[in-house]
Amino acid sequence: MDLVNGFLNHKMNIEQKCRVASGANIQLSSEVKKRYNQFVDGLEFPHDGTGTAGTSVDLLNQYLDYAKEIEKSHTFFNWRSNFAGSIVPEFYYRYLSSRFSDLKINPHFSTKESVVEATFSVSESGGMDVRRKDQDLSVGLRRETLRINGSDVPFVVPVVCCEMKTNIDINKLNGLDFSAERLKRSFPGATYFLITETIDFSLSNNYAAGYIDEIFVLRKQVRSAARRSKEPLQADVIQESVEEIVETVVSAAKVSGHVYDRLKSGRLIQIQS
Repeated sequence: MDLVNGFLNHKMNIEQKCRVASGANIQLSSEVKKRYNQFVDGLEFPHDGTGTAGTSVDLLNQYLDYAKEIEKSHTFFNWRSNFAGSIVPEFYYRYLSSRFSDLKINPHFSTKESVVEATFSVSESGGMDVRRKDQDLSVGLRRETLRINGSDVPFVVPVVCCEMKTNIDINKLNGLDFSAERLKRSFPGATYFLITETIDFSLSNNYAAGYIDEIFVLRKQVRSAARRSKEPLQADVIQESVEEIVETVVSAAKVSGHVYDRLKSGRLIQIQS
């Protein structure tokens, strides 16, 4: 599967920095680009769910640590430009693209301005309201087009939506749960995953009652513990989350089409062919 630059947000971030750099930042940007290329050249993903991604995750940890040090010491690459924050989403895009290619599946990806809700107006003038949101990664099996106010609005019908964060506190969690609820109003078959490095909320509550289907904690740490001694991103969690996304998309590809076709099985919601 060919990678699309529009989904390689970290790469495009560096290239933009290289274009606008001046003075000492020219050499700095060149060094960062060289280090990024070394990181990418070393990536090798397993060709099935049983292989290990440990080596690539080791490289990810090393490069992520490097990028965060660059953010701390050079304002040209500060966190507001989403420099280090764009590394993990791009890594997932590369990993997923490799896995889907092995499976001979050609899904559609969406990130910026993804359509997450579509509702009809009940007013006499009619019309439809579309809500867009930047997502870290959304994967679907087909594209659709809505005709709204005389203009075509193309979008990817999401099978899996992923939000990827450095840390999640309870306020952010509640906000993302509300986002997941709104997404599922328009796309009831969609799955919503939250992928975060650490968490900063109580583990005494049951979060299975919400609309987020799973929360993957990449460092297996709460934020307070990570501040004292930060664990690396864990290869088993990354690999499990990737395979969960892949399996969800594969299952969606097998779901029987019209409800009439499902009646003969006696199940009407999600029966696989």
